[in-house]
Amino acid sequence: MDTQNSQSYIPVKAPLMAGISFALGLLFDYFFYGKIPGIGFPIYVCLLLIGLFVISKYSERQINKQALWLLVPLIFFSSMVFVRSSALLTFLNVVASLLLLLLVAEVSFAGLLKSLLVGDYVKIIFLPLEFIRPFFQTLPNIFKFREVSTGPKVSSQVVKGIILAIPVILIFLALFSSADLIFQKYLSDLIHIAIEPQTVFRSIHVFCATSALIGAYSYALGKKENSTIASTTSDKLHTVGHIETSILLGAVNVLFFAFILVQLTYLFGGEGNITSQGFTYAEYARKGFFELIAVAIISFLLLLTTEKYTAKKDTEHTFIFKILSMALIVQVILIMVSAFKRLFLYEEAYGFTTLRLYSHAFIIFLAIIFILLLYKIYKDKRENAFAFRAFVSIVVFLTVMNILNPDVFIARRNIERFATTGNLDIYYLSSLSDDAVPETVKILNISNKDLRKSFARDLYWRTQYDSYFLSQWQSFNISRMNADNILKSKMTDLEQYKDYQQQNVNSIVPNK
Repeated sequence: MDTQNSQSYIPVKAPLMAGISFALGLLFDYFFYGKIPGIGFPIYVCLLLIGLFVISKYSERQINKQALWLLVPLIFFSSMVFVRSSALLTFLNVVASLLLLLLVAEVSFAGLLKSLLVGDYVKIIFLPLEFIRPFFQTLPNIFKFREVSTGPKVSSQVVKGIILAIPVILIFLALFSSADLIFQKYLSDLIHIAIEPQTVFRSIHVFCATSALIGAYSYALGKKENSTIASTTSDKLHTVGHIETSILLGAVNVLFFAFILVQLTYLFGGEGNITSQGFTYAEYARKGFFELIAVAIISFLLLLTTEKYTAKKDTEHTFIFKILSMALIVQVILIMVSAFKRLFLYEEAYGFTTLRLYSHAFIIFLAIIFILLLYKIYKDKRENAFAFRAFVSIVVFLTVMNILNPDVFIARRNIERFATTGNLDIYYLSSLSDDAVPETVKILNISNKDLRKSFARDLYWRTQYDSYFLSQWQSFNISRMNADNILKSKMTDLEQYKDYQQQNVNSIVPNK
């Protein structure tokens, strides 16, 4: 869109944009201040999208159809904040929703989603910094009302001045009242309104949210109709020769091969080979898991970089590069299998936790990304196609984790493990989210009296803490509601153990 068109719609949309942003700023405070995420989050996301559609309609801008497809995962992930209560899963759902909102702002009116390169997806994280300039560019246009043919021009200027002055004066009044108690008393006596420090903070809260939304909407609508985000056929200014790349990848392959030989001898060779070296199976499994994950991530970055900047022959990689890349990817996947098995052995010794489950899932996800990279090297050379497939893989990964319901899975596996080992970390299980309560409540029926009573005590005090959030409709959540109903039905049994002191501490083996 050119400058002339821009000037034609800014006076129309800017006041409307400011009004919608201010209303959403107030709702942001109402939905989230002092509250944990619940049903309010998907409602607010929908309101943000409605604001975008309203502004685009009155600005006579058409939203890109590819951007509309992003609404499917966006609505799903934001809705799962209402369904699941796991802290980590909620965090991932919120982050995914926010990043998808930024992606919507990037591609709604310009560019194509499938034209994004890997670097463009990374830049999305820093996109809010791009909202600052559009905010200040839009701010003067908010008060560019249409001239009325009757009446002097000075009256219009007076109205604009008053509108500009009111929010500034209110902010300063709030700050001065918070800073000086006597000034606050005079002001309260004058207008009979008690201004508390919380009011100041919440006013700033609303102001920041409103400003951010004005900048975001301005950024999205300010992009040109036919602009593209990135060029899929950009020329490489710097390339690396075949010899240098071959030496680099060849040396890494040799090192990885030597490491895999050790893994075949010890980790996959049986417990006897490990204990003969002075280690227990659990100790050996625990050591090195995160180091191996780091190796896999660094290997991916190495391959991605060399694949991008290695000189090609007629757009094709050389045969030696393809062979070395394939060998490295196969060996990295074997190393990830080693990490997967280490984690499995450790879980057999100490049970399941949130971190261990997500680590397992991440290994599988990383293996899929490596396979996509191998496909890019051999078949489809386009970086934007690889980036889009990786983006879809991330969406699918988080969708599967939501469907899996990690806390329920963890609780179920640990309780099943108790039947064979007699060990159960009730302290960890009681710390799981309300998602797990339908499973963890089964502990109240186990034979171990100390474990049963200690867990009942923890559940009782948990209900006292959760009652505050259940009273706020913005934080309403399906898992919290189900857990509350289950615990209420057992409240008589729980209350008698609220002061229980555990006697047999040796019956519990904590998660390491």
